[in-house]
Amino acid sequence: MSQFNTTLSMLGIPDSNIHVSEVYDEYRGKGSRRHKVHVIFGELSYSLKRCPLCGIEALHPNGHKLTHIHINGATEIPTILDLNKQRWWCDNCSHSIMATSPLVDRNHSIAKGIQSRVVKLARLRLPNKQIALILGISQATVQRILNDKVKYHAARSLPTNLCFDEFRSTGNMMSFICIDGDTHKLVSLLGDRLNKTIKDFFMSHYSLQDRQSVQTITMDMNAAYQLFIPEVFPNAQIIIDRFHIVQLLGRALDQARIATLKQIQDHHLRTYKVLKSQWRIFHKADPDAARSRYFFGLNEYMTEQNALDIVFDEYPDFKQIYDLYIALHNALMSQDTRAFWRIIDTYRPTGSAMDTAIDTLKKNRSGVLAATASPRSNGPIEGINRLIKSLKRSCFGFSNQTNFFNRIYQQTA
Repeated sequence: MSQFNTTLSMLGIPDSNIHVSEVYDEYRGKGSRRHKVHVIFGELSYSLKRCPLCGIEALHPNGHKLTHIHINGATEIPTILDLNKQRWWCDNCSHSIMATSPLVDRNHSIAKGIQSRVVKLARLRLPNKQIALILGISQATVQRILNDKVKYHAARSLPTNLCFDEFRSTGNMMSFICIDGDTHKLVSLLGDRLNKTIKDFFMSHYSLQDRQSVQTITMDMNAAYQLFIPEVFPNAQIIIDRFHIVQLLGRALDQARIATLKQIQDHHLRTYKVLKSQWRIFHKADPDAARSRYFFGLNEYMTEQNALDIVFDEYPDFKQIYDLYIALHNALMSQDTRAFWRIIDTYRPTGSAMDTAIDTLKKNRSGVLAATASPRSNGPIEGINRLIKSLKRSCFGFSNQTNFFNRIYQQTA
């Protein structure tokens, strides 16, 4: 046995009761599943007199049983331990007892080390097929191990601050996700984003006292969520995410820019080129007025402010919309609530897309007001959604929503 001690240590076999007698390579399997494996042949035996079932010293040896255990190998070739396990027969209770080892769970053929590696590789967002190829086991085995080791469950209690959002899960289904706004840990995943589903989940899983402890809910301007939040979370303050407010205003600005662009018939004019190719500078809160740089499309050197003035000198109506966007953006980012709502309340319709954006902000007045005064945002949950997209893309999508939710839970819990 001594010459195999190094081999056992290298392969992470923790049981000194395993006596290895031979190591060799051979091909196993049939047809397309036939492949080369490293085989370690050994025997598992130790002294046992008292029956673990009845507690009586009535055992006597009763032969061996050969088992095939997948273990971690030293190379990319799969390694199998052919383990001949000692058996005993109890004369008192008439039961057969088989030798056990910490290397593998009872009645299992996959070593604990392999199971641990499956979970670790899954955390790296690898697909089941790739994990199976790395470890030399089947995809079904990989999924079975993940189902045993990683099981999604909702949080047992509600945190003080929540973040709501949705993401595309299996097929075209949009699913609901909720996280802790402070620790960024997953609170719940729901198969769809219907109001009834979300409301029934929180009402059935959490007591009124838990729901009353929720103080803030950060979300986008989804009007559907705002319908059930006062009933489910009586003390919660809705906070509209600042990013979605800026995004709303930015889209309105872009629509006004495109409408102005379509008024220009000569596509060789500098005004057209600025509006067409330099759209990013219209979204900058502080355009550079001191340093000149080369503008592709215009093929000229100038400052960003000079490029803006080319458009504003010719289209003052668009400048008015741009000034409104910058003023609202600056007030929101500096958390100047009074300035923000003074601009909103004194706004006069211009017949542009900005009218709709301002009306939307007025409809969500309480949530937007909270956004201007609170540092909270939906950034953490947007980051988790990005992680979910990365997981889905690297695994080439999921057809089973339960398996998908388990993998999300592993990444985020």
